[in-house]
Amino acid sequence: MSLKDLKASSTKRLQFSEIDLTLLTTVMVLLLFSIFFIYTASSARAERLYEDSAFFLKRQLIRVAIALVIMFFIVRVDYHRVLSYSPPAYWLALALLVFLLFAPESWMIRGSRRWIMLGSLQFQPSELAKYTLIFYLAGNLTKPDIDPENFVDGLLPQLILIGAVVLGVALEPDLGTALAIATTALIMLFVSGAKLGHLFFLVFGAVLSAVSMLWRVAYQRGRVETFIESMFGNAEPAWQVRQSLISLGNGGVFGVGLGQSKQKLLFLPDPFTDFIMAIVGEELGLLGTLMVILLFFIIIWRGFHIAHRAPDRAGKLTAIGVTSAIGLYALVNTGVVTHLLPTTGIPLPFVSYGGSALMMNLFGIGVLLNISQYTGNRSAHKNNMKMIPLATVPWFRDRKR
Repeated sequence: MSLKDLKASSTKRLQFSEIDLTLLTTVMVLLLFSIFFIYTASSARAERLYEDSAFFLKRQLIRVAIALVIMFFIVRVDYHRVLSYSPPAYWLALALLVFLLFAPESWMIRGSRRWIMLGSLQFQPSELAKYTLIFYLAGNLTKPDIDPENFVDGLLPQLILIGAVVLGVALEPDLGTALAIATTALIMLFVSGAKLGHLFFLVFGAVLSAVSMLWRVAYQRGRVETFIESMFGNAEPAWQVRQSLISLGNGGVFGVGLGQSKQKLLFLPDPFTDFIMAIVGEELGLLGTLMVILLFFIIIWRGFHIAHRAPDRAGKLTAIGVTSAIGLYALVNTGVVTHLLPTTGIPLPFVSYGGSALMMNLFGIGVLLNISQYTGNRSAHKNNMKMIPLATVPWFRDRKR
């Protein structure tokens, strides 16, 4: 059965409801945070480089406007149609990842090629690859002739799709993003009903591959070594992490006040991109950072709620994938800023400066909001799992619904 047939059969028992206003409101609040803190964190650098303290803010406002137009357009597009277009989009993203491997040296930033640069326009193919992979998997794993419990005929073809993207991103090199994409895909495979033994084997292989990649790439290995040594008190954290911790320490519980950050004055590298959470912590204190974290918890809660209420498995897997991707990025970024994880270069969704991640994340939110408009009879999606001990546990039993 094709996605078109699945859509036709599902529509008969669907009813429309309002979009998830809680999710939409939470995302809009994060965007307001982004607008203010990108300005306050970038104003000093913008004034020094361009003699315009609002230079970066103006660029981001244009990106936010374009991304919101995309999001509200996607809200009106049936998510089955998005899934039906995902295969060609996936292959386009993969082609762009391969193209980056042969990109000119001028495109290299800090030892890696992550952006396609056409004049002032920059685009990060890994963001497109992440979401096209999510949609491609959601479409594949709902086909009746694909059984995720069968390794050769069901799981292996999906692993080839996942491995191609993960390898392409890892070779940029961008190991942090590659691992985040792999983890998102692993969550989708688990929810689709893949055997735990197969998944354990995959995790073991992924760990070995990550260690091998770290061993080959000197600057990534150095980040991990510095992180481990600093955790045991044998070395100072990396410069940007040290400045981030100073920012958070300066902020205390209540912060130094809006716009009063000192670390943004050319002490903290990337204060409005990967480390913008440190500026939030300095100006709004612990309460401000907890508020941002709470907003992401709300997004995760609403995303999984939408997945639970989705009228078919395609909607469920899509919602799980989008929510997991956003949640993982937020978790990793916060972990880096607070020195709980090695530095990875992963931005904070909806908040960090940049265009590619913002547009693709709001595209994903648009798909989530579209799924949230549907309600229907879920009884047609009974789980026929074999009786194994874990199948008696409710959360495990329901994962394939």
